[in-house]
Amino acid sequence: MTTKRVVVIGAGIGGLAAAIRLAAMGFEVEVFEKNARIGGRMGRLRGSGFTFDTGPTLLLMSDVYRELFEFAGRYLDDYVELLPLSPNYRVHFGDGDSMLVSPSLPQLIPELERIEPGVTPRFYRFLEDACLKYRIGRREFVERDFEKAKNFFGPRNLRLLLKTRATGNYYRSVSKFFRTDKLRQVFSFQTMYLGLSPFEAPAVYALLPYTELAEDGLWFPRGGMYSLIEALGRLADELGVRVHLKSAVEEIVVTKGRAVGVRVDGEDISADAVLANADLPYVYRSLLPEFASIKDFRWRSPQRLKYTASAFMLYLGLSREYDHLLHHNVYLSEDYRENFGAIFHHGRLPEDPSFYTNVASRTDPGSAPAGMTALYVLVPVPHLGPGVEWGHEGEPFRERVLDLLAEKAGMEDIRRRVVFEEIRTPEDWKWDYNLEEGAAFGIGHGISQVGYFRPPLASRSIGRLYFVGASTRPGTGVPLVTIGARLVAGRIGREVGR
Repeated sequence: MTTKRVVVIGAGIGGLAAAIRLAAMGFEVEVFEKNARIGGRMGRLRGSGFTFDTGPTLLLMSDVYRELFEFAGRYLDDYVELLPLSPNYRVHFGDGDSMLVSPSLPQLIPELERIEPGVTPRFYRFLEDACLKYRIGRREFVERDFEKAKNFFGPRNLRLLLKTRATGNYYRSVSKFFRTDKLRQVFSFQTMYLGLSPFEAPAVYALLPYTELAEDGLWFPRGGMYSLIEALGRLADELGVRVHLKSAVEEIVVTKGRAVGVRVDGEDISADAVLANADLPYVYRSLLPEFASIKDFRWRSPQRLKYTASAFMLYLGLSREYDHLLHHNVYLSEDYRENFGAIFHHGRLPEDPSFYTNVASRTDPGSAPAGMTALYVLVPVPHLGPGVEWGHEGEPFRERVLDLLAEKAGMEDIRRRVVFEEIRTPEDWKWDYNLEEGAAFGIGHGISQVGYFRPPLASRSIGRLYFVGASTRPGTGVPLVTIGARLVAGRIGREVGR
């Protein structure tokens, strides 16, 4: 038999994970990446002796990555060392109070009771409810590819949706278990991992705090999240996957309604199937003939998709250590609801933004020179739109974030300690990774864009064209994209064959 060939556009984690699976299944796989290194948004920044992850910093659901390596006949631990984190993080509230969040119940329960006396039985009920959402949601919805509407809207699925109340409002769902605003915030802010507002996200995302606390916990790959990317790159190479860097795909070649290859530097590269790991709206707008751009969304054009938030990033090398900071630190706005309202409803920069800091050197000292700190700062902000002019507002917002680090993070001397700095705004997310509207997390996860309603893994109008990444099924977030790679590789295996 002739070996079938798949071309992958983009070497983000979705493209790499799918390429590994396809190669292990017997396909010939070639990957074209426009940037100078693999990883996409999961990048690495180095300078003046400091090392930063540029994108995701939390590793959840480690079983997803272990299963990927096992599928290829390998063990993840032979490629990268995962270090468990405990406590998970400290949450700082707008009034100056804070709470340590830990998977250790003897450590966590006193913290909960300090803030809300008598909450323990309700906390256990919250975990029970979140566990149900996690197990049913993951098994029946996240890890399934709904190729036809009847697969999603069947009586069994509708019963499960009713049983888990997964489509309800996330913040209202959390509020049933906790009476204080502080605990409601502690167990709802996790939607920021996905660029979503807890006031608009589906209740199924209660699975996020559940997996942190009770299922698998938080992990840190030694060397940073990019070490996971390096492990995938090494495995792909061992399996014979060919990766071409600085090789931007100019067009997906379509003949008689079927994807037959890609055009790179004016040269047509033939393939039996094309898998796009580039952001899905960009693929339709820029890489396909005009006739193909609308049909796949049926009742909605790409222009009407709703997008996640973006992120304002600071990567700071500081000339001292800050022993009071944990590996992960969360700082919530004093007006929690207004913070999300500014981002998602008004499209403007919040006056008192919530933010997150990561100090990887607390776990891996090699990320900073001795006696210094590599500080990663992420501030959720609106995706690109008329509400923010980054050319004018970028520098004042940077100053505001530095003020917040001094006031809320106890880093009063931060300005005179900066020896390395790099900034990333939504404009950088757009131009560096072709992300529509500079939305760092892809398209949103409202009820109208999840499950069957989310863009599918295979084009409905072009044969043998497939998708993987944050803007297609099952959704955004590193573990979900990795699960999506498994689903799409399986589908290519069934429809294209060896």
